[in-house]
Amino acid sequence: MRPASPRFIACGEPPAAGGIVVFGIPFEGRVNLRKGAQAGPRDLRLASDSIETYSALLGRDLEDLLLCDLGDCELPADAAPRVQLDAARDEIGRWWHPALRPFMLGGDHTATVPVIEAIAPALPGLRILQLDAHPDTREEFLGERYNYASAIARVMDVVPANRVYQVGMRTGSREEFEHRRPNFFPVMAGHPLDVVRRLLPELQGYPLYVTIDVDVLDPAHAPGTGSPEPGGLSVPAASWVIREALLTWWGK
Repeated sequence: MRPASPRFIACGEPPAAGGIVVFGIPFEGRVNLRKGAQAGPRDLRLASDSIETYSALLGRDLEDLLLCDLGDCELPADAAPRVQLDAARDEIGRWWHPALRPFMLGGDHTATVPVIEAIAPALPGLRILQLDAHPDTREEFLGERYNYASAIARVMDVVPANRVYQVGMRTGSREEFEHRRPNFFPVMAGHPLDVVRRLLPELQGYPLYVTIDVDVLDPAHAPGTGSPEPGGLSVPAASWVIREALLTWWGK
């Protein structure tokens, strides 16, 4: 792992049992629109330095948590996407164990793939909640199987599709919508907050990994996203969705 400088806000501790480990995967595959996703981990850390550690919404303070920033996975420059993702998976596998809660900073959405490949074998029954503007279930895009438009298809190569819950989609290919996966809840199925609340009984009792693509937000709130799509969530609405998904699931 390449040490981070600066570290994510409030991350001053070494890894601890039951703690949250922040790490980055500065991956940008064959992005065909706006580029810059590989700078995501660095930019998120820089931005974190200007916010408060206390959340008035949650009544919680990051400084009260066991937070560690391990830095970034080192990816071989100019290598094929699968080679870079293999490097990330292998690095995660060297430090992760089930007592740690991984918190990954991307990178384009394909960076989710090596995380799931690393943790799923040790977490029977793992469920995945995807918050996204797009399904990301194309078998390939622009001739590549490992890219942002196929990220969740590759996740479903590892975790069965009936354990992946897709929420918030408002665009995609005809095939993705007509041949939708078992737990597919686009915006016409209801507001993402209402959908997540309905799903909680199915998610409780299982390990849960939440993957968030920034384009689930409306472009007014995330104008720099590579694939802007009108009609997304506001930041406050997204905060409530994540709050329900995590805090209610944890029973806190």
